[in-house]
Parts: sequence; structure tokens; C-alpha cells
Amino acid sequence: MRVINRQTGIETLIRGGALFLGSCFLWSWLLYFTGGKRYDATIWWVDLRFLPGWLAFGFSFACCIALLHRAVFPDAGARALRCRRVVLVCLLGALALNTLAAWRASMGSVVLGVPVPLTAVLAAGVALMLWRPAMRASASFVVRARRSFAIALVAGGFALLASLAQMVWFGESDYRRPADAIVVYGCKAYTDGTPSQALADRVYTASELYHEGLAPVIVMSGGPVRNADMHEPQVMADYAVSLGVPREAIVLDPHGLDTQSTAENLHAVLAEAVPSDSPRLLAVSHDYHLPRVKLSLEREGYVAYTVPCEIRRGLPSKPYLMARETAAWWYYFFRPAIALD
Repeated sequence: MRVINRQTGIETLIRGGALFLGSCFLWSWLLYFTGGKRYDATIWWVDLRFLPGWLAFGFSFACCIALLHRAVFPDAGARALRCRRVVLVCLLGALALNTLAAWRASMGSVVLGVPVPLTAVLAAGVALMLWRPAMRASASFVVRARRSFAIALVAGGFALLASLAQMVWFGESDYRRPADAIVVYGCKAYTDGTPSQALADRVYTASELYHEGLAPVIVMSGGPVRNADMHEPQVMADYAVSLGVPREAIVLDPHGLDTQSTAENLHAVLAEAVPSDSPRLLAVSHDYHLPRVKLSLEREGYVAYTVPCEIRRGLPSKPYLMARETAAWWYYFFRPAIALD
């Protein structure tokens, strides 16, 4: 009985993982048809840019079907199983290539937050789907209903873990390199014109990037300071000047009320400061915030490289901020289909 329960538990885990990843592929594929700004969200799970566009598009749809098929029809016919295995083997190969590329990049300028890339973890999950044969579904309606509920719960658990994993694996990785501009995201500033420690850490890191010669311009983006007649970008600029950044190298965006507003405002803010039609950006914020930053910037058509700010003191509220960011990241992931023009 213990063996059966263990096998059932593993099968539920596999099917829940397949349901989660297959649903992500499905949504990413549907986003392409939302009109306006086309955004390929599959990059958060597997980077297919080494393939021609039409082939990557078709392959992502095949992955969607294969994964959902594994979740919903585990004991399908022999022909369907063969097709599913072929697609999953190809997906495993793509994830392996992504993992090798991440390790190769870590030998250069990229500093990985976690030595083992997230694509390696996903590859292990796909390998488990291939290695372990699917269990034949029970004929009992009650058992099927209970198992379906358990699979849905597991898929929800994977959704929670996925957003947290992006903060750890992606958010803590440093992708600094030469770019056209540095974008710093605002947060709390005080009424006396001094930055909070979190804001100071962001500006300090951006100033380091400027002094390293990685970009000639720093965009300070934020909203109004509560109960004061000033804006966060003013406070940020004053602090950056005190760190040796020339005032003329700083561009202010006082209307960056949230992450998406900053991304949208950059088109006008950078029009004069950066002549390039598709500027490359270094985005600076805290690690937990950077996945959402990249999501919003790339949806607006920018090439964005993220740099986590150096936390020079502790950040006691980080667990709360990560929990809040979990919901915010998924909202931004689904938001393009609603917000595109």
C-alpha cells in the first residue's frame, strides 16, 4: 500500500507540474495574438531564440500540447504517447542548451545568483516525466475527482514556487554590461529630502555602474514623496551627485508611479538623451523586484539587462516584499493580454 501511495504521489506531482508548465506555455502562446506589442513570454521557462522565429513559435505550441496532454491524458494511446515523448525530448534538449549557455555566460561578465541555472531544474522535471511511465487512470469517478483536485493544488503550488524561483535565480543574477542607459526604480524617500536605505542602495549601485563606464546616462524614475512637495527622482539625483555622478548625466522621470509606468515613460524620457531606436538598458532595483522589471521593459520593446542593487544593510521586510511580489509578478505576466493597445 505504501508503494502504491508513493507512486500515486509522484504521479500527482508530475501531472501537477505538467499542468502548470503547459498552462504557462499556452498563455505565452496566446499572448502573441493579443495585438499591438508582441511579447514572447516563453523566455521565462525556456529560451528558444536560437531557433528561427516560426520554428520557435510552432515548437512552443507543441510543448504546450504535450505538457497538457501529460497532465490530462496520462495513459493515452501508443501513437499519442510517442508524439508526446518526441516533443518532451526536444524540450529537454532545449533546456539543456539553455543550461550550458547560462554556465558559459557565468564564465564571462554574468554573475549567477544560484550556481545551478533554473533551466537545469526544469530539465530535471521534464526528464522525470519521460523516465517515469504514466499510471493508468482509475475508473472510479470519486478517485478521479480527488486526484484532479490534488493535481490542481500541486499546479498552484508550482505557480507560487515559480515566481519565488524567478526572484532567487534571475533576480539575484547580475547581468551588467555596456548599455545605452541605466534605469533606477524609486522607492521610499523622506520629507527632509533624504533617501531611505533601500532607495540609497539602488542609487549607489547605479552610480557604480556609471563610474564603471557602462552607460553615459542614468534615468531616475519614481513618484511623489508622501507629505512633501518633491519627487523621489529629485532625492535620487541629489544622492547620485553626492556620489560623484555629474548632474548633466541624470534624467528625471517624476511620473514613474509604478513599474509599468516607468517602462511606458521611457519612450519619451529617453527620446533626447539616447538617440538609439532600441536602446539597451541596465535596470537597477532589488533582486525580488527585477523579474517584474524585466517583464515590463521587454514588453515595451527594450533590451533590458538587470542588476540587483547591493544591500549595504539588512532588509527586514524582504520576506513580506517577496510575498507581495509573488502576486505582482503573476499579475504582470498575465497583464499584457489586457493592457496592449
